[in-house]
Amino acid sequence: MNQAIPARAKLWNRDFTLLATGQIVSIFGNMVLSFALPLYILDISESAALFGLVLGMPYISLLLMSPIGGIMADRLKKQRVMFWLDLTTTVIIVLYMIASGLVASAVPIVLAKLMALNAIQGAYMPAVQASIPALAPPDKLVSANSIVTTINMTANLLAPAVAGALYGGFGLFPILVISAICFAITAVMDLLIRIPFKKQSSAGSVAQMVKSDISASLKFIVKEKPILGKAAGIMFWPNLVIVSLLFVGLPVIVVQHLGFSMALVGVNQSGVGIGGLLGGIAAGALGERLTTRRIYLTLAIGALLLVPMALAVMLDIPAFAAFIAITASGALSMALMQVSSIPLIAFIQKETPSELIGKVMSMMLMLPFLASALGMLIFGVLFEQFSGMSWVLVFGVVLALLVIAAFTRRLFKAPGKSAGAENPAPSEG
Repeated sequence: MNQAIPARAKLWNRDFTLLATGQIVSIFGNMVLSFALPLYILDISESAALFGLVLGMPYISLLLMSPIGGIMADRLKKQRVMFWLDLTTTVIIVLYMIASGLVASAVPIVLAKLMALNAIQGAYMPAVQASIPALAPPDKLVSANSIVTTINMTANLLAPAVAGALYGGFGLFPILVISAICFAITAVMDLLIRIPFKKQSSAGSVAQMVKSDISASLKFIVKEKPILGKAAGIMFWPNLVIVSLLFVGLPVIVVQHLGFSMALVGVNQSGVGIGGLLGGIAAGALGERLTTRRIYLTLAIGALLLVPMALAVMLDIPAFAAFIAITASGALSMALMQVSSIPLIAFIQKETPSELIGKVMSMMLMLPFLASALGMLIFGVLFEQFSGMSWVLVFGVVLALLVIAAFTRRLFKAPGKSAGAENPAPSEG
C-alpha cells in the first residue's frame, strides 16, 4: 500500500474539494465539445461506420499520451501538470475558434481537433488518479473514486442536453466558448491545490528515463503483483463490448432502426448518463463494503439487464415503447458497470506504491480507452452490417459479459487466491 504520503483526516479536505470541483468544470467542458462533434458527423453523413470512426480514432492519441502522463504525474508536481494541460487545452480551443472562420469543419479537421484534445486528456487523467490516494484517507478510497466517477457521469448526463441545445440553436461556436471558459477556470483552480510531492532521482536521457519507468511499471504489474495484470483484463473486456454498445449502437438504433431524430439521441445518451451517475452514487454509498469479491455479481446483473434491450429491438413493438425500453435497459446496465469498476480502481490504488502510482494508473486507464476505441470502430462496422438484426449484437454483448463475470468470480473468489492474499478479509456472510 501507499505509505509514503501522509493520510488525510477526512475525505472532503480543502485540496480534495478543489480537485473535485475542478473536475466538475473541466470534464463538463470536455464532454460538451466531445459530444457535439461526432454527432455532427453522424448527422451530415448518416454513416454508422464513420460515426464509429470519429468516436474511436481520437482515443489513439489518448492512449499514446497516457503513459507519458503517468511518468509526469510521478516525477513532477501533479498540480503543475494539471495546470499546464488545462491551459494548453484552452489555447487549442481558442486557436480553433480563430481558424474556424478560415477553414471549413470537414471530417479530417474534426478528427484532428478531437485527437489533440484527447492527447491532453490522456496525460491529464493519470495526474488526477495519482492524486486521489494522496488527498483522500486510505479507508475512503472507494468513496473518493466514486466521487470522481460521479462527476464524470454527471458531465456525461448534462453535456448532451447542453451541447444539443446550443448546437441546434446557435451552431458550434457557443460550445467552443463554453469549453474554453471551463478549461481556463480549471487551470486557475489547479494552482491552488496542494499535493504532497517527493522528487525522484533521474539518470540518463529522457528516452532512457521513460523506458526505465515503463519497464518498472510493467514488471510490478506482471511479476510483482500479477493480480493487477488479471484485474486489468476485467477493466478491458467490459469496455470493449458494453461501452461500444451504449455509445455507438444505441444512437444508431434510435436513428436508423426506430426512425427518431437527433434530439432523442441526446435523451437516450443522457439516460445512459443517469445510469452511470446512479451507479457512482451507489458505489459511494456502499463505500468499503463494495469489495472486489462482489464485482462478478454486479457484472452479471448488468449483463442480464441488457436482455430487455435486445427483445425491444427484436420484437415488433411500437417505436416509442422500444425507445423507452432500450434507454432504461442501457441506463441500468451502465449503473452496474460503474458499481463494478470503482472498487477495482480503488483496489489497484491501494496495492500500488506511491512512486509507481501515476505510471501504473496510466497503464490501467489506457485499457478501458483502448477497449472503447477498438469497440467503437468494430461496433460501427457491425451495426452497419447487421442493420436489420441489431438484437443479435445485443445478445452477443450479454453473453460476453456473463463470461467476464465468471472469470471475475474465479479471480476474486477466495482471499488466499486473490487480493486477500495481501490483505486477508473476513468471510462475508
